[in-house]
Amino acid sequence: MRIFIVSKATWNIPAILVDQTVTDIIASVNDSSAELIVVADGFRVNLPPGATLMGTQEAETLLLNSENACIVHFGILLKGSESFTQYFIDLTTPKHLADGWMANILAQSAHKKIVKQSKVMYRFVDLPAPHLPSYEWSDLALAKSRNANGDAYFMVFASTSEIVGILKEFSIFKKWQQTSMAILFVCSNTKELEKAEQLVKGYKYRNAVFFKTIDQLEIIDFAAAYISVWSKYLPYYTRMMQWSAGMGLPILLNSQTNWPIAYTQSGECFDFTELQGLSNHFKLYYKDEVYKQTRSNYGHAWLNQMMAEVHTIKNGIFAP
Repeated sequence: MRIFIVSKATWNIPAILVDQTVTDIIASVNDSSAELIVVADGFRVNLPPGATLMGTQEAETLLLNSENACIVHFGILLKGSESFTQYFIDLTTPKHLADGWMANILAQSAHKKIVKQSKVMYRFVDLPAPHLPSYEWSDLALAKSRNANGDAYFMVFASTSEIVGILKEFSIFKKWQQTSMAILFVCSNTKELEKAEQLVKGYKYRNAVFFKTIDQLEIIDFAAAYISVWSKYLPYYTRMMQWSAGMGLPILLNSQTNWPIAYTQSGECFDFTELQGLSNHFKLYYKDEVYKQTRSNYGHAWLNQMMAEVHTIKNGIFAP
């Protein structure tokens, strides 16, 4: 049996999320007689042992010569795979499929067709535990250098409309801190990034503010961060919050955002619009390393508990 896992993003799914999910699936397989083939023309994370990385053209040729095979995919199929069993890993929701109303209608139609063709559809709750790498201090130092000129940084996921308010809180913290902590905003796309950059022109601490699109994001960026701040909700952010917890990164959540209830237990959950609420948390985590470590441990325990309570993809595709 050959299992072709097509690691290609479709709709609004970040490539890093797809590649890491493929890694998580393969790492969760303890014993399988199947031949695992990861189809990718570019793979952004380290593939665990037990699978072969193959380009699209080569994989499609191999598929044509396969009698017993199945396809695991994220919305993009291999040419000639229509007659094989398909497992669809759905990492988005219909209303987040595409930008623009016409593009979204077409995407929803394609989404429905894929769901109908699939033997099983898996969602975020079905994913196995994240298989996250560990890094040497020198690797983390390089990541800090790329992201924030070498400074420690708060990693923030927020909409452009929230950036000014968050920076006001960051200013209060910077006045109190009087050192070099930076802040890194992760934007959904380049258009959002360009808008965000315009907002900080003339900002007093502009040299401590950095931006990155989600397509530029790497797993190590989470490990190198000081804390993670989550105000904006997108379906795939929940998986990235699990990465944060798994790497020991404390989580701050905006209670005014519609998070799944289970995720509000992952860290500190409070109203970001509360005057000095965010800046006081910045101060607390900065001045009290023991508290920061306690919250890191809390998030790690939360993730382990969550993973212990769910059935994962391993119990489906890779079940004996």
